Amino acid sequence: MQTVSTLPFDHGISTSLAIIVLLASRFGPHVQQKTLAIEAGIDAAALVRILDQGEEAGLLVRCDVPNDRRSKAIKLLPKGKRHASKMEATLKDLRFKLMGDVPEEDIETTTRVMRLLEERCQAYLLNGKTDQK
Repeated sequence: MQTVSTLPFDHGISTSLAIIVLLASRFGPHVQQKTLAIEAGIDAAALVRILDQGEEAGLLVRCDVPNDRRSKAIKLLPKGKRHASKMEATLKDLRFKLMGDVPEEDIETTTRVMRLLEERCQAYLLNGKTDQK
């Protein structure tokens, strides 16, 4: 996500909000705030301020989560979906520039290993332990 902050999206929104819109798009409708905070690597209070900006800009709305009064889900509005689509196109071009000569199977293996590492780091941070001995 740090690379995202270097790209010239120029959509009139902050980098922090751009990252949240991008993540919400990738997770699909009704992604929970907690998930976005973890994925963005920010605390809940910071996310609330970013979501306030997103609602004010007409990019997203917060929705109640059925059977969980404490949780909120995020849904992108059409304007937010358009922003996300433009950002994904920019990122696709960047990925090609950076990784165009790397075999697809190498990228898939690296992605799988990095996701596993990320999952274990998050589990460790949340629970103070890993499933591995």
